[in-house]
Amino acid sequence: MKTRAEQCKEEGNKCMKDGKFTEAVIHYSEAVKHEPSSAILHSNRSLAFLKLDQLYLAMEDAKQAIKLEPSWPKGFFRKGEIEFKAGQYQQALVSYKRAMILDPSDSGIISAINKTNKEMAKDKKEATRTPILYTILGLVVGALIVSADQFLTKAPALKFLPLQVVLIAGCGGIGFAIAKIKRYLIVSQRDSSLEEPLDLLKEMGEHHEVTPQNSSPHTTTSHTHHSQAAGRQRMRKGKA
Repeated sequence: MKTRAEQCKEEGNKCMKDGKFTEAVIHYSEAVKHEPSSAILHSNRSLAFLKLDQLYLAMEDAKQAIKLEPSWPKGFFRKGEIEFKAGQYQQALVSYKRAMILDPSDSGIISAINKTNKEMAKDKKEATRTPILYTILGLVVGALIVSADQFLTKAPALKFLPLQVVLIAGCGGIGFAIAKIKRYLIVSQRDSSLEEPLDLLKEMGEHHEVTPQNSSPHTTTSHTHHSQAAGRQRMRKGKA
């Protein structure tokens, strides 16, 4: 007879095949409750989270699978998949290679390594090429501004060559700076995708817990005196 964990695992697997990833997470989570030491269950749930783009949760399960079964290549492979999805190609390559050490004959791991190498080379090329393109674009814009000033206005503002050169160079510098900022934002976004998300409910709960403690004794005392005075006033009206 199948255990409850096995039943939930099969239901989760069926949901994965049907593309119902949220339901798969629910079933795998129930299975994990009954069998928390199963690396396979954590790996399966990690994949479901990955399909939902919940990279932090996917990574947590992948790490747990590795912790439970350090000699199991699937745990490192799953970790590599998550890192690849996050755009962290160097880390993904390390994880895939660790998986390959444990199982050198797995064609899926070899294919993932080749794919990561290609994507990493493409990313490096893009990081090098973008500043050059943006700088050239800035120089072109600067040259157009100077040309427009010289030929489309009756009284050009940039009469002297040094000013024209400074303007064109400045536009090129702005283009270069924009490219660098763009790259910084891309890298920051990749890094943040694996960070723990902010628990707003927890933060709000802590805020509400702290609020009563911030009320001063003077405020409490004033409220008490006000209540007592109001009570005496009502009593006097009642007697009258």
